[in-house]
Amino acid sequence: MRFNIGLLALLAVLCHPAAAKQAVEAHSSETKGAEAENAKDYSLEVTSSWLAKFAQEKVIGVMVLLDEQGRLMTNDGKRAVKRFIPASTFKVPNSLLLLEAGIVKDEYSQFPWDGKERNILAWNRDHNFSTAMKYSVVPIYQALAREMGQSEMAKGVAQLNYGNNDISGGVDSFWLNGDLAISAKEQVEFLQRLYHNRLPVSDRSQRIVKKMMLLEANSEWVLRGKTGYAVQKGQKLGWFVGWLEREERVYFFALNMDIESNSQLPLRKDLVKQILVLEGLI
Repeated sequence: MRFNIGLLALLAVLCHPAAAKQAVEAHSSETKGAEAENAKDYSLEVTSSWLAKFAQEKVIGVMVLLDEQGRLMTNDGKRAVKRFIPASTFKVPNSLLLLEAGIVKDEYSQFPWDGKERNILAWNRDHNFSTAMKYSVVPIYQALAREMGQSEMAKGVAQLNYGNNDISGGVDSFWLNGDLAISAKEQVEFLQRLYHNRLPVSDRSQRIVKKMMLLEANSEWVLRGKTGYAVQKGQKLGWFVGWLEREERVYFFALNMDIESNSQLPLRKDLVKQILVLEGLI
């Protein structure tokens, strides 16, 4: 059912204000729900204009961009639906599950450094939950996954319907070198549901994780996202997934790319930004 906002305003004057408020909220919820559930109805539109960006950077990969106005764009239709290990992009659903289970209270929960020196310097200090995601502190998330346990983790991943839902390969490493896999198209569909608070977890958990995903903001747009990097069976893979908030519109993106050397890791974000510029969004 669709509501006419003008009639609702009239209802607020002529009838009971609370009834009008409920009707407006129902309309908002219905609209939000419809937007959030439409991603799978969009057909992939392959655009050749992005190919030059990948060629210029000598990168083999794919980007998917969903604008909720009926466009689901990509440079490679086959790779867009091919599933890969999610690596640290899984910290987004993982954080939701940890909050829901009460294993982590909120984004300010503290995690003291265990004293073990690791190659990534940012890991060698104390963190809160928010910075653990920001700096992709794998040891913290691995310890939290062990605390959650195999059974609860499997149940949670299936509930979120994340990729192939397969957590085989160890409860503390299945997203790094196990069997969990997700496509770029599935990533944007998952992120769209998160943005609209349509995942089967509390609104509170979704709000916290979205806050933790904040990367950049200025007077014109807000960028939220998460990177990932994995080495599996000799293949190195990089991810960058998230969304851009601009005015009243949201643009969901997911990029994955083959990595030949660590010098290419910055290209995960750079390529996404280049394409967003090409599309006139930033």
